[in-house]
Amino acid sequence: MSSEKQVSQTKLFMKDISIEFPGVKALSNVDFTMNTGEIHALVGANGAGKSTLMKVLSGAYTTYTGDIYFDNENMDIKSPAKAKAAGIDIVHQEVDTSLISHMTVRENIMLNDMVNNMEKRQIINWRKIHSEAQRLLQKLNINIDTRKVVSDLNLAQKQMVLIARAISEQRKFLILDEPTAPLSKTETTELFRVVKSLANEENVGIVFISHRLPELFEICEGITVMRNGGKVHEALMKDMTSHDIVEKMLGNKMA
Repeated sequence: MSSEKQVSQTKLFMKDISIEFPGVKALSNVDFTMNTGEIHALVGANGAGKSTLMKVLSGAYTTYTGDIYFDNENMDIKSPAKAKAAGIDIVHQEVDTSLISHMTVRENIMLNDMVNNMEKRQIINWRKIHSEAQRLLQKLNINIDTRKVVSDLNLAQKQMVLIARAISEQRKFLILDEPTAPLSKTETTELFRVVKSLANEENVGIVFISHRLPELFEICEGITVMRNGGKVHEALMKDMTSHDIVEKMLGNKMA
């Protein structure tokens, strides 16, 4: 990483995170560290705890024990609203569950702003909604007509709408959960361009959850490997091989 990038970095540190569900210890004393401006891989077999850990970070699970810090500041993240206020957002794999299909692109991008206006009983400025949505898409160099209804978009476009919504307010960390699973190679290339731009130009820290190991070597700088609800390894991507990662995930040597 460049020294210029390091000057303005914020360090995220999740310390001793544990959470239990009925009959299941989902996370056990997990530490997770990364910085803004970094693209960091989070991997593990199904059930390893990676999505659970990120749901804690994004405020979806509130019954955890442990602490979350930005630099040395202890963050109170006990709801999605508090996570967003702290600058943390998540783009889930199931994009359709996060979008309102009968509304336009601009309405979906600016949804948080519209809800805030309605809560304050303020009149919605539609011209501002349109121009701000266009500005955010242009910032990401994404060409989507903001007047289009979301149901008319393909999966890759819907994902871009969610990313644009996520950065409609200042974000320090953005979690992408299996973002390339539904995408073609061309769409994945476009997603990577956007992700690199967010990290390098907007200083956003990107948590990249994926099972596609070649992608991680292409886009990520650091990696955290989880297994059975715990962290088992943390390293720089350049110091790892695919075999190393799989062995850490499985807990045994590959033949």
